[in-house]
Amino acid sequence: MKNSLYFDEVSSESFIKETSIETGSVGFYNLPEQKIDKILEFAKSVKHKNVVVIGIGGSSLGAEAIYSFLNSKNHYDKKLLFLDTTDPIVIENRLASIDINSTLFMIISKSGTTVESISILKYLDEKRKFDRDNLIVITDKGSPLEKFGESRNLNIFHIPNNVGGRYSVLSVVGLVPLAVIGINIKELLKGAKELKERFFSEKDNHILAKKSTYYSKISEQYSSNCLFSYSEVFRGFNSWYVQLWAESLGKKQIHSTMNVGLTPIGLIGPTDQHSFLQLIMEGKADKTVTVLKIKDFGTDISVPDISLPYLEKLDIANNIKFADLINLQAESTIEALDKIGVPLDVITLESIGEKSIGELIYYYELLTALVARQLDINAYDQPGVELGKIILKDKMAKS
Repeated sequence: MKNSLYFDEVSSESFIKETSIETGSVGFYNLPEQKIDKILEFAKSVKHKNVVVIGIGGSSLGAEAIYSFLNSKNHYDKKLLFLDTTDPIVIENRLASIDINSTLFMIISKSGTTVESISILKYLDEKRKFDRDNLIVITDKGSPLEKFGESRNLNIFHIPNNVGGRYSVLSVVGLVPLAVIGINIKELLKGAKELKERFFSEKDNHILAKKSTYYSKISEQYSSNCLFSYSEVFRGFNSWYVQLWAESLGKKQIHSTMNVGLTPIGLIGPTDQHSFLQLIMEGKADKTVTVLKIKDFGTDISVPDISLPYLEKLDIANNIKFADLINLQAESTIEALDKIGVPLDVITLESIGEKSIGELIYYYELLTALVARQLDINAYDQPGVELGKIILKDKMAKS
């Protein structure tokens, strides 16, 4: 993964030391070094053609981001679906697309009491009684969901207690479903580990520079970050980023009553440069931009060397590879934004592979933690979300 800076680099030894201390209590930092033998052994035993994850938010977005990124090129033999909504139309349509009798379901809930996920579980259990052959449980040790799993003699995987939901994709939450469909989770963790080693050895301070820039710009006027992703394979990643950024960084400060945060905006370059870019260029100057690119798309399809009547002026695109065309679009956007002084950086992935996406996932988790500490907020709680859950359960009890 290559990073291009459009702001000043900084050195912050104290921040690295503080982060090293935090690795003792915050579990996501250490996930790249975890043992995965049990996961790999289980994955080999699964013969089902379909895998369905029942989960919402952090229980599904990370795995879906990685799957949609990699499946675009690899087209795995097993199909991975996500029941991550209570929308009845979506539930019916997704279930209609598979044979549930040849499907392995995975119920994922850290607390084990997620209303949406348990409601879907009940709906499915009525259709087919779940047992050890068709359902596994991924949850915290000691949760009510674990006890349900034990009552059915199900396979159970435990989420580390010190790993929060939106930081859990590189734990069993993401690794189990991804390994089952054939994704190389060793390479996924390798990418994350290499990024971690570069950061803590201070060989790559791009993340520190970006953290400092966000903090200084927020202090001035910039309150939103636009992730401009130049490929459809990033659509799932954009959704994961929005949750990670919004739920981690929209908070009251620890040592004051001030509300702070960064609003995340996920964009897909070839489409949104024809719309949202207008707002960035000439609207209110309150946005920073990160452009996310891919160097090697692994395909050589190109624009044919032909002319169409009345469209001859567009022959300038003839013989250009579509991979080159999309990156020219990205570079044009970068140049336009740079000319008007929009705070900007560029992340370039070498290719579409497990190592690349593992590195990118860990990069954003680490960046989020650093920005939160700079803003004097707790990156790992979500009191605003919890209040909504309490109100929902109260309304359900009264209905």
